[in-house]
Amino acid sequence: MRTLDRLLIFYLFSFLIIAISITLTVASIATPHWLNAKFYPEDENGEPFRITYGLHEKCSSVTQSCSRFPELECVNGDREFCNIWRTTSFMMWLSLVILGPTVISYVTLIFSSRQKRESGWHMISLLLFFVVCVQIIAMAAVVHLLRTDPHLKNQNWKLGLSWGAATGSWIVTLGLLVLTIVVGLNTVRQYALLPTNVARPSVERPMRRTSTY
Repeated sequence: MRTLDRLLIFYLFSFLIIAISITLTVASIATPHWLNAKFYPEDENGEPFRITYGLHEKCSSVTQSCSRFPELECVNGDREFCNIWRTTSFMMWLSLVILGPTVISYVTLIFSSRQKRESGWHMISLLLFFVVCVQIIAMAAVVHLLRTDPHLKNQNWKLGLSWGAATGSWIVTLGLLVLTIVVGLNTVRQYALLPTNVARPSVERPMRRTSTY
């Protein structure tokens, strides 16, 4: 199988992987399950209730409804929590925005010439690197809040499924980044080993007979 065919198959495979990463990212943004906690009322006859935090809304099992979040916390003066949470939301949306040009780059390379496929891994790797960095910052910010915020660390708050989906997204993207760099460097190495000048067989010229007088 030629290098061109291998690169085409790799980019098709990478396109499917990046689609999985986008799906996980969208799910983490859309679902309100970044943090969740189960509370038990003081009344023994009361039923426990659950509260979940999303990037944009907070949901309660008591009212069976969701409200905007963290707008209320900003009003009450908890500025640090509000700023960190909104930064997390911004980072996740930014990663989704970067994934857009990444998909366009994959589609362009799939339908491009051989030369563009050979050199296109540089731009792809750079975009994937940005996605991984941005999403790791978002994950770390939520973990920081869970460990340091007084409203969270003293209660039964845990990381939820939305945080897990975002974590899965950057892990998948990181794996694709490493694979892209390996394939790209291998392609460069293969073409560097190709001889630039092909030796031509020497042709013996017949000796010219000189006449003597």
